[in-house]
Amino acid sequence: MEFKKRTRIITVKEFRTKFSTDEDCLKHLVELRWPNGFVCPKCYNQEFHWQAGKDIYWCKTCKYQVSVTAGTVFHSTNLRLPGWFWAIYRMAQDKKGFSAMQLMKEIDVSYPTAWFMLHKIRCAMEERDKQYRLKGRIELDDAYLGGESKGKRGRGAEGKVPILVAVEKRQTRDGTTPGYVAIRIVESLSSTLVKDFLDSKIVLGSTIETDGLSVYGVIDRLDFVHEAYVTENGSKAKELFPWVHLVIGNLKRFILGTHHHADPKYLRFYVSEYCYRLNRRFHEDDLFEHLMKACLLVSPRKHNILGY
Repeated sequence: MEFKKRTRIITVKEFRTKFSTDEDCLKHLVELRWPNGFVCPKCYNQEFHWQAGKDIYWCKTCKYQVSVTAGTVFHSTNLRLPGWFWAIYRMAQDKKGFSAMQLMKEIDVSYPTAWFMLHKIRCAMEERDKQYRLKGRIELDDAYLGGESKGKRGRGAEGKVPILVAVEKRQTRDGTTPGYVAIRIVESLSSTLVKDFLDSKIVLGSTIETDGLSVYGVIDRLDFVHEAYVTENGSKAKELFPWVHLVIGNLKRFILGTHHHADPKYLRFYVSEYCYRLNRRFHEDDLFEHLMKACLLVSPRKHNILGY
């Protein structure tokens, strides 16, 4: 059997050398967007004029003008591309997450600018992760995100955000291992929202393991195999659903450890970052390139980040 040779992770020194100027970064964007040469998105012609200074392709046939950064995370930015590339590199390589405060210091921008840059990148992560659908045997559970507070904990806690978490449970020779992960923030734990989550993220016919919470009863009416277990007031939950609890625990540490506090209004983007990196944990060597391509395929203007 022939194995694919792993790509070596680019070092910080190599990265700084390779993407030190706007010209270096622009050339890389062109190679990613049009690996086989420019093609007009309107008439599919490949003959063009290059308008230097504005970074625009001008189609010779239909005269359509295409900016290299149009419709991407970099669209209409006033920041230099090396700063953007550095932010993407740091987001791709730092397993524990990367804060706006760190980016502010490293590329010398204001905190609001750094914050907005990182949320644009998280928006691209969210869009790319929508392609993943879990299948096979799935552990499904719910949890609550939010800082430490007095009063009731877990289900029914006040001031916290409920989430649904699904993790593939793949069989190996030595037991099981986690596969792809899906997490969704929900308004409340209801049968309707559980159904919506399953319909969009899990392949029909999969086997779904849950505890005995009543809202999971909706699974019995869908085209899934449902296995519900008694957790004895939660005491056996970690034993029965080890991978989903591991994912939930790591998510909470990621948010509290790196970002300390995440405004519920924008919590969805931090969850998207966590899922994106977790679902590509076996591609760390070329994760920067994966994330660069994601940033070229989504326009955050459509997502209205500030108005979410």
